[in-house]
Amino acid sequence: MEKKKVMVVENERIVARDLARQLTDLGYDVVATAYSGEEAVEKAGEFHPDLALMDIVLAGKMDGIQAAEKITALSGTPVVYLTSYADDKTFGRAKLTGPSGYILKPVEKKQLHVAIELALHRHGIELNLRKNHARIYGSLKGMIGAIAETIELRGPYTSGHHERVSQLASAIAREMGLTDLQVEGIELASRIYDIGMVNIPADILQEAERLEGVKLTLYQTYPEAAYDTLKKIECIWPIADIVHQHRECYDGSGFPRGIKGEEILIEARVLPVAAALEDLTTHRSFRNAFPLSETLEKISSHSGSKYDPKVVAACLRLFNEKGYKLEG
Repeated sequence: MEKKKVMVVENERIVARDLARQLTDLGYDVVATAYSGEEAVEKAGEFHPDLALMDIVLAGKMDGIQAAEKITALSGTPVVYLTSYADDKTFGRAKLTGPSGYILKPVEKKQLHVAIELALHRHGIELNLRKNHARIYGSLKGMIGAIAETIELRGPYTSGHHERVSQLASAIAREMGLTDLQVEGIELASRIYDIGMVNIPADILQEAERLEGVKLTLYQTYPEAAYDTLKKIECIWPIADIVHQHRECYDGSGFPRGIKGEEILIEARVLPVAAALEDLTTHRSFRNAFPLSETLEKISSHSGSKYDPKVVAACLRLFNEKGYKLEG
């Protein structure tokens, strides 16, 4: 079996040599030793270790926590912290980097071996989970994309509408700092949010913005119909609930349930802003496209009523400060 490669990052050279000796005795390949955070980041990129043993207190401007954060972000290398003492603030910072373990100094060989093996085992499981997650996400995205194309053939929107909404909604979600899982859920739901429209007559769909009476009541059933269809799909993303809630309004005036504020999933608060912006800036059979500046003003005017103010603010930052451009 190929030896696992370990990098030792330790401020004290004598301790570093002792750790390297213990690791070699345990059957690991010590591919690099670093004494500062900057050197650790450089050597991690050069030697690609399977694991880094990281002292928290290091020479140089970058401590072990900062180095671990960079190494994990660049390569995903698991990190086990070495420490003799850490106050609550330091421990809190270390915990945020998602370490694979902690070892207290002075280091005992048995403790070292157990910590490393647990870290490597956990990392292996996480890699497999990520691979499976990516495969499932890719398959579901492809299937949903095909359905979206079918919906667009008879729905009120132009070709590519769902893809553009998906891209914008994902960008807004990232601007708000939502998790990767939440962004993926928004991306998937944005491609299929109006699947419930398939049973609504085409003439009603084409007049969606001017409906009243029985026709309006019929139109407002589509989120419920979509939910009934999508809830049968078992997945880790709350796609059915996002679609079910995407026509709810922040002030409670929406449909189908009239829920409001934080009761509405954050993903379902992002989607309608993206959908409205894409729709308003696209030419429709009964009106011309609105200029982007006017569209942003319209969306901003509904902040706190139709839309979550935080979502609107993130959308405005994207276009006004960060130069976001609608595709297509």
